[in-house]
Amino acid sequence: KSQDVVHGSDSEGRKYATIAEMWSSEGVSSGNTSSWYARASEYYEENCPASLDGVLGGFGSISNLDLKGSKRFLEAVQKERPALDWSAGAGCECGAGIGRVTKGLLLPLGVQRCDLVESSARLLSEAPKYIGEPGANLCRFYCTGLQEWTPPKQSYTVIWIQWVLCYLTDEDCVEFLKRCGDGLIPKKGVIVLKENTCDGEAFVLDNEDASVTRSVPYLLKLAQEAGLEVVTQQTQDNFPKEIYPVPMIALDLKRK
Repeated sequence: KSQDVVHGSDSEGRKYATIAEMWSSEGVSSGNTSSWYARASEYYEENCPASLDGVLGGFGSISNLDLKGSKRFLEAVQKERPALDWSAGAGCECGAGIGRVTKGLLLPLGVQRCDLVESSARLLSEAPKYIGEPGANLCRFYCTGLQEWTPPKQSYTVIWIQWVLCYLTDEDCVEFLKRCGDGLIPKKGVIVLKENTCDGEAFVLDNEDASVTRSVPYLLKLAQEAGLEVVTQQTQDNFPKEIYPVPMIALDLKRK
């Protein structure tokens, strides 16, 4: 299991021998996660303005660079999977905030519609205005946490998960990714993870906002437990040095 991997640390300098020890210290166990999610929600409501700079943690200036890197990555994914057809179904932005990725990446792909999933009603309420017309008319808005959201089955050609998986517990992450796999249109869709990652240790816990930056092997182990396989992966380049390494990982259901 992914919880038996290796050591890590937290933002206050504490060291943990195992992933399981870290989750135990946070009071997280199967069926006991409410305080974990409440902390993250409270932090975001107090510290995240409904703006590009807000949703990007003070790095609003990197948005265009980020979107260009994401577009290039999807072009590489299509070379690996020529049968992919973005227009054959919907797109989904997970942890959507104000709809930055929907506006700048997913709608321009030509998806039939885009579903935005965001736990903060305050941020999500700003999304239609940020996306603008006619794009907002092609969108549906779901105010819920990813741990509680079930994508409609076989509906999506791209499910985009960026800078949000860090807020899910391991168990919820695996179950969520399983549901995302079921949400893909067979052979015509992918899930993309674009997350901060750490090197040299399995994880770094941020005590302030209740998030876990995972290593690439840790993330891939969770994806494997969810029955997913890697289509291709790249690392975003030219980000500021203060930002963790950000890989882009395209996933699909392991199909017979």
